[in-house]
Amino acid sequence: MKDRNIYQKNEQNNETEAAALLDSLTQGSGSTQAKVEKEIRPVETPPSFGLTDLLMVLTTMIWGANVSVIKVSFSQMPPHAFNLGRFLVAAMLFAGLIWKSREGFSVSRKDWPRVIFLALTGITLYQVFFITGLSRTTASLVSMANAMTPIFIALLSTAFGFERLRWTGWLGIVLSVVGFYGIIFGRPNGFSLKGAEVGGVFLILLAGLMWAFYTIFARPVLKKMSALKLAGLTNIIGTVFYLPFALKEFSRADFSKVTLGGWAGLLYSASLALVFGFVIWYRSVEKVGGARTGVYSNLTPVFGVLSACLFLGEKITWLQVLGALVIFFGVYLTRNGHQLFKKKA
Repeated sequence: MKDRNIYQKNEQNNETEAAALLDSLTQGSGSTQAKVEKEIRPVETPPSFGLTDLLMVLTTMIWGANVSVIKVSFSQMPPHAFNLGRFLVAAMLFAGLIWKSREGFSVSRKDWPRVIFLALTGITLYQVFFITGLSRTTASLVSMANAMTPIFIALLSTAFGFERLRWTGWLGIVLSVVGFYGIIFGRPNGFSLKGAEVGGVFLILLAGLMWAFYTIFARPVLKKMSALKLAGLTNIIGTVFYLPFALKEFSRADFSKVTLGGWAGLLYSASLALVFGFVIWYRSVEKVGGARTGVYSNLTPVFGVLSACLFLGEKITWLQVLGALVIFFGVYLTRNGHQLFKKKA
């Protein structure tokens, strides 16, 4: 009971600091007054492994299969046209869900800059950097660069004082990244840097950094609105800001040649990968924190490889299986490693 009270108190302190930092980023004036005072506090004790974690595993399964879906859909639609199409569908679904929930679209004047900041970083800039980077480098290097995302989230969360991980949490993140690389290097056809562009990798890293900001700065806003509403508003606003980058390619695409499978892929990517996945991601951030949620992103390639094996006929090597096991163990350490200290405490 004492540990739970300490955890709740630390959470309140962290939310106050997060809100102050986000205000300083979204409001130019008064940034000096919004400066956050860092203080030493006890290490947080997060909730135990539960339903939230199971839903995050399901989300990474959906995102993993989404890689194969996008690969097939790209053969029928230009990248930015497909991407804008799925975000337009997701925006309409989010609007309908928010309206049906009766929570409404109203946001306080103080919170609007925060919501816009999240929409710009996590939706607009992330998509621009990711899609452009994906077109300039190999899929393998994109995957390897994406492995840095949970590290970005953990480092920024710690640097800004939002969360403090035990050594088991950091070890879990490192192990999940090692396992991630095991999956990439263990591909049946091997790994090659041939034709890769450094600029593309840099853009993917920038995309990961944008997703880290989207993750860690969402938590204080989630105290004011539900995960559904925040995910919906950021997707709708982010889609509007994304229009100038994709509208030209979207208007020139010949959608009459898209097959039923191509439309099904777009609907899958919009409804499950975006709507369902983003809501679950935000609920996890709200309950267990950004760093502990971010480590789950390294499970995505595990299910991506499995889906490619099942639907695209690709083979799995022993090194990839070993990498998957290492990732699962790393995720467990990050999420539940604190339990190792319970008996001693």
